[in-house]
Amino acid sequence: MNDATVLGPPRWVDDDAGLAALAATLREVPRFAIDTESNSLHAYAERVCLVQVSTAEFDVIVDPLAVDLAPLGEVIASESVEKVMHGADYDVMCFKRGYGFSFANLFDTMLAERVLGRSKYGLGSLLSEHFGFAADKKMQRFDWGRRPLPQHAIDYARYDTHFLLTLRDKQISALTEADRLEEHAHACQRQTQVEPKLRPFEPTAFWKIKGARKLDEPGPAVLHELFVLRDELARAFDRPHFRVANDATLLELARGRPLDSRALGAVFDRTRGVHPRVRRQYADRVLQAIERGVDKGSAPPQIRLPSQPRAVVERFDALRGWRKTVAETRKIEPDIVLGKNTLMAIATAAPRDAAELTETGLLDAWEQQRYGEGIVACLSKCG
Repeated sequence: MNDATVLGPPRWVDDDAGLAALAATLREVPRFAIDTESNSLHAYAERVCLVQVSTAEFDVIVDPLAVDLAPLGEVIASESVEKVMHGADYDVMCFKRGYGFSFANLFDTMLAERVLGRSKYGLGSLLSEHFGFAADKKMQRFDWGRRPLPQHAIDYARYDTHFLLTLRDKQISALTEADRLEEHAHACQRQTQVEPKLRPFEPTAFWKIKGARKLDEPGPAVLHELFVLRDELARAFDRPHFRVANDATLLELARGRPLDSRALGAVFDRTRGVHPRVRRQYADRVLQAIERGVDKGSAPPQIRLPSQPRAVVERFDALRGWRKTVAETRKIEPDIVLGKNTLMAIATAAPRDAAELTETGLLDAWEQQRYGEGIVACLSKCG
């Protein structure tokens, strides 16, 4: 792909007609690169704020805040057009969660590097190594929900896809030489199956804050009330929790339990971890939350998940050992072989032979053929 200075500025698509034309073009190309930018660091409920697309001829930036992405989803689901992405799991989940898209024919450049056993597979490292391009790391915390976007942000975004097709061609050669094309294709197929995990707010998750278990009574009850209030304000502000009040501030409030505005302000000054609106408009609600916690005296108990039976844990540990050996032999990271959730599911099912392993449906045909015998042999040693 030519340098961006030759190609000119990327096209900006923010209307349905423009997106329909883009989708029609993408249906006719053998492959295109695609990426997204979301506003997870700046909103309570993140959403996709940009979609970058590159072909061999042009770069396009789509504004999903202004258009319906449905026509793009049809191309993403097409088996006949290859989608080139880097570290696609997050983008796949965002597209599925936000738009219900399905994926097919994926080539993940990060997975290619990992299947090849290479340790530096971040996009920044690869762009620097192969193209001499240095991305501005400051942009990683940029608010992509801003409109209008400044030109430097648009220029930064286009480079997430601009080089991917050329990088893909380089990796195809390396994968072929290493005889790992099939393994990479399977890893990419597995990547298309990831599903978004919807995690509603859980009030008792305040116990996960570092230091919560060391608080004296009624500190945990106060921390719980502050934790719930922070979520309410985060929703109202449309900000992530840490931009309303960070964990250290909540912990300090629960530890000191200030009951007047002066003492509360002193904590805010000391921690510097609270949104200005909280201090200006909601200090009274913070004090009320502290008072409620003090009055309650005790917090909700921790939710303890049931522990796995000893035999299951032993089988899981044995499978992890088997996986580590396979990974070391192939000089790849263990999760490229099989994920931990799959190993735990197999350990729980405890298949005694290849037929029972097949019946579990936990492995696809490729995994069964490649790893089935080793898994059964591993489990047979567990008794």
